[in-house]
Amino acid sequence: MSDPYARPGGDPNHGSWSSPGGYAGQPAPGQQPYPGQYPPNGYYGYYGSGGNQPPPRTHGMTTFAMVTGIVAAVVSLIPFFGFISFVLGPLAMVLGIVGIAKRIRSRGFSVTALVTGTFGLLVSVLYAVLLSTILSFYDNTQSFEFTAEGAGDYELSLTTTSTVPATTNQSRPHRATVDASTLFGGIIVKNLDGNRGDVSCRIYDSAGNLLVEDTDAGIGAVAECMLSDVLVRKVEDLDFPEEISARDLS
Repeated sequence: MSDPYARPGGDPNHGSWSSPGGYAGQPAPGQQPYPGQYPPNGYYGYYGSGGNQPPPRTHGMTTFAMVTGIVAAVVSLIPFFGFISFVLGPLAMVLGIVGIAKRIRSRGFSVTALVTGTFGLLVSVLYAVLLSTILSFYDNTQSFEFTAEGAGDYELSLTTTSTVPATTNQSRPHRATVDASTLFGGIIVKNLDGNRGDVSCRIYDSAGNLLVEDTDAGIGAVAECMLSDVLVRKVEDLDFPEEISARDLS
């Protein structure tokens, strides 16, 4: 009786396979398996594909998007540095959306980039709106009288509506009525040429009330009068209640 499993032309190895502890049909050591047989190691590998395949790696773009989004979210919480999130936040959002739309590997990284990038952008926008509101509330231009004097030659730096001062050298008392910003306005007086005499400055409002004054003496003496100090003093003088009970709120 013929062997129904014999290969055409005969197979000298058929029926002679041996593998201690193995299973029927396993090739002998050093022999290549026939098509359709189990691989030599007895399993198919990752996701059922033939051979030993490594697991898929994370995509570089989604990793970069997630890191960018996390940095944008963290930086947005830092005062005066949150503006960086205006760039990092939208960048992370765009890369996250692209990763989700193209179904790139590591979809969780893309979702994280989208969420953190959106958070960073929203927080930075909130800070910008809050800062602009505070500046518009406090920064206004009013009429003030600036005075300065020194015992000898002195340097006068006068700031009105911008952060760039106008600097001149003076030897006589200086008095001028100017329109100055309540945030940036101010006057600085400094001794020159080894002068040891007194230098002083004063700022009055339009009604003649003294707002701020300063005096100094000696070589390199500096007297500084800034309108921003008036705002700080007003805030410090505010009387906030230490405790508010429920009865006070009713």
